[in-house]
Amino acid sequence: MPNWSAIEASFVNQTHAQQLGELAACLARLNSWLEKSANRELVPLLIEESLVYLSLIRQKNEINNFEFNELQNLLQTWKQEWINIWDKPTETASIAVIASNWSQLILDMSGLVTSESMSA
Repeated sequence: MPNWSAIEASFVNQTHAQQLGELAACLARLNSWLEKSANRELVPLLIEESLVYLSLIRQKNEINNFEFNELQNLLQTWKQEWINIWDKPTETASIAVIASNWSQLILDMSGLVTSESMSA
């Protein structure tokens, strides 16, 4: 089981852009594991990690926008439903696509990857 307090302590010392990048990376890992036939034990941890990051981002920056509310609702639904869907390839594939899309959106929001940095 992860040491959530150590993860939180490290996370809160990052810049807002880095925090968004960390959340985007976590969602990308979720997508990757879901594409690899979903590890039954790991996926819930990645969902929980994403929820922790999202909560910390919202607290530190007092952000309460529609996109983060929507992502939080999705993550909570996946967390609650995982036990019932982990062995259903169609549903896990759908979650993988959604997680990938969110990862890209949040990475774009972070500003960490720009067209200039991609061409370098």
